[in-house]
Amino acid sequence: RSLSQRLAKLHLQVRLNLNSETAQPQIAQGIERFDLTLSSLKQEQTSGAAAKTLARVETTWEEQKQAMKTAGANSAERVISGAEELSITSGKLVLQLEGAEVSPVWRLSDLAGRNNMLAQRLARLYMQTRLGDKTQGRGVDIETTRKEFVTSLDELTNAPQTSPMVSESIKLARQQWIFFYSAIGHEGDDAKSARNVATTSERIGEMMDSISSTYARQASEKSAR
Repeated sequence: RSLSQRLAKLHLQVRLNLNSETAQPQIAQGIERFDLTLSSLKQEQTSGAAAKTLARVETTWEEQKQAMKTAGANSAERVISGAEELSITSGKLVLQLEGAEVSPVWRLSDLAGRNNMLAQRLARLYMQTRLGDKTQGRGVDIETTRKEFVTSLDELTNAPQTSPMVSESIKLARQQWIFFYSAIGHEGDDAKSARNVATTSERIGEMMDSISSTYARQASEKSAR
């Protein structure tokens, strides 16, 4: 979910010539990571609805990759729509693969992973506005995504399963969020704010990824015991 939105964000950064020297190799690394993850999932014994959803993820991903290699005027729109579909379909796959898993720690791991996606989506939406899409609908998307991120971050903070170590990581992520959203609030040709959105979204993504992995380890250790 998060990687599809991140790649769309990076694609738009390149079109904006914003930190292109770092965005280009990040795109290549992101594509490789998505391919490896998808290959790993395909090796699992999926069946029924999960198998169909996984096939849909694969098809959409191939379309997304092709769109990212295209420099035409419509490539950005195709990359954006692909990212949205991949986020939704991947989220559906998560639920299907989890099945009857009801562990609250697993849910927190999933929530942190989703927050990574929301941060990347918010940055991508901002990049769209920089490309000239300042419609009312885009403003609504930004505000809705912002509220979801803050609500989820509060839930992670207040969860009884959140350890002191994870709590410190969440505090750091919240500090980055303040800088991130402050930069998004700037309009016009504020190049510094655009660079801040690009860099802080990456930091938040790394933090939420780490938090999600920590929850996952906790849940796995508990299951093993």
